[in-house]
Amino acid sequence: MGKVILDMAMSLDGFIAGPNGADVGLHDWYFAPAGQVAKSDAEVVAESINTLGAIILGRRTYELGEQQDGFVDNPHTATHFVLTHEAPKRVAKGNTKFVFVTDGIESALEQAKTAARGKDVAVGGSANNAQQYLKAGLLDAIQIHLAPILIGEGIRLFDHLGATHIELESTRVITSPRVTHLLYRIIK
Repeated sequence: MGKVILDMAMSLDGFIAGPNGADVGLHDWYFAPAGQVAKSDAEVVAESINTLGAIILGRRTYELGEQQDGFVDNPHTATHFVLTHEAPKRVAKGNTKFVFVTDGIESALEQAKTAARGKDVAVGGSANNAQQYLKAGLLDAIQIHLAPILIGEGIRLFDHLGATHIELESTRVITSPRVTHLLYRIIK
């Protein structure tokens, strides 16, 4: 049975986006031109593509990807579940399959697990969604792709967790010049 993994890129000072959700280079390691990708980064991406059966993301992430044609050449064949209050009138271009979920995080997770067929489910692309899944105790692991930059302000990944105490166990650290990949098991 697959795991439910929070999988996000983050700056050293804890941000997943700049002010107003601006892209600030956190994914440069992922989108580096051919021949400039570190072997360790390529292995992390390949592992993700091979082990993920479904991806849960937020509406804002979906809209940003759709505006930038980010789903046209998406290497992930996994179904993408978009948490939203209302489904869009048109779906992004490309071969990525989208399911728009309007009835909460638990419903999105159940649908994603079914679609994943025993593979992992990634939760990403939204600090709010990440925080909801963490607070609800629905995650098995956290994978952070820690970019060596300081943003100073923007959207923090772990900003609104409240007094919830979540204990983690480090299970893997992979470094490259552009990013450090950290994997933690959530101790339940």
